Amino acid sequence: MSDTREPSSLSDAPARVRALFEHTARAHPRSARNLYEARDAHPARFDALTDELLASCERVLGDRALEVTVGGFVRFSNGVAFDQARYERDGAYAHKRYEEVNAALYSQTEEMSDYLWGCALTNVLWVHHLELSLFYIDRFLGRAAREAAGAAAPVVVELAPGHGWWGRLALRRLPRATLRAFDISPASMLIARALADVDGLGARASYAQMDATRAVEGEGAVADLCVCNFLVEHLERPADLLASIAHLLKPGGWAFFSGALTAAQVDHIYEFRRESELVALAEGAGLRAVETMSLGPERVLKGARLLPRSMSLILHKRPSGAAWGEGGR
Repeated sequence: MSDTREPSSLSDAPARVRALFEHTARAHPRSARNLYEARDAHPARFDALTDELLASCERVLGDRALEVTVGGFVRFSNGVAFDQARYERDGAYAHKRYEEVNAALYSQTEEMSDYLWGCALTNVLWVHHLELSLFYIDRFLGRAAREAAGAAAPVVVELAPGHGWWGRLALRRLPRATLRAFDISPASMLIARALADVDGLGARASYAQMDATRAVEGEGAVADLCVCNFLVEHLERPADLLASIAHLLKPGGWAFFSGALTAAQVDHIYEFRRESELVALAEGAGLRAVETMSLGPERVLKGARLLPRSMSLILHKRPSGAAWGEGGR
């Protein structure tokens, strides 16, 4: 069912945001409701972040930007709804092993690129993901900016950047920071690098293809900040990822870590059911959960028993010589 609200409510929005709404209403009218819900939640913040994201996509994709990104977003969202319905029916995710997902998605360059462009828009067009984006900017990057004031350039390590949205947000808001990003997907590396370059951030960012869970095999204590969003549910052994984050962080370093709970997607392997499971993973790696936020969509499938949730945690690694909580390392 399409949204019937008058477009006059967008009169104060940036031109790119108005174009986004107009394109979606014309090409994908059933998806227009998502956009209105997200903008109604935080009008000014939505406009600023969406304009920022669309400007980056436009610099890479040119006149095809809305066609590619909005089309990808609609296909991504529809796929998530289908997978969640199947999950409700079967009681389990469709795939359990990385090899299955690699064959179905990661090794398919065209499908993976479409997935990444669409996934990028979910960070502003899904209300609960917009809230997590603001949590990241205000609580995590805000803390980092205060602590880094007048200090040397902080090093940000991002594991599985995907489309690179989170890392670029960090570079824009921490002007002295540098970024080192690692992802197993070649398509991710190409898109994230292209977006950083056109945004004028490429000189402060490096992107390398690598399995994030094997970071423990390399140099440790290199990151002031570590960012890892929505990778943990894609893994057969999620504890390996938290070990990598702890290994990479310097003593006293901070991490922003997100995962999905009872939320099916074609590439989700590990089923988390409780928020405490993500906290326990962090604690098992010697990291302290300082702040958390767990949110689900406002609308779910009719008769749903399971709420698909997205949870973000701000994690702290013990500073050298500091007192710590029980069980800390």
